[in-house]
Amino acid sequence: MTLMRSPTIRVAGLECGTAVLASSTCLLFGTGIAVLSRSVTTAVLATGCMIVGLALTLNILPHDR
Repeated sequence: MTLMRSPTIRVAGLECGTAVLASSTCLLFGTGIAVLSRSVTTAVLATGCMIVGLALTLNILPHDR
């Protein structure tokens, strides 16, 4: 009997665990910036910049085809 690998679930071309880790890190950093700066505007701006950075990084990484 041969073992079959189960297909991995992918989100935006990444494994599910990597996508969850990136999202939670972005949320954690955004919350930390909000607490340290005591400014919602700064936190939203920083979180937006991190989301743009994640999107650019996803485009740079090789995709499965």
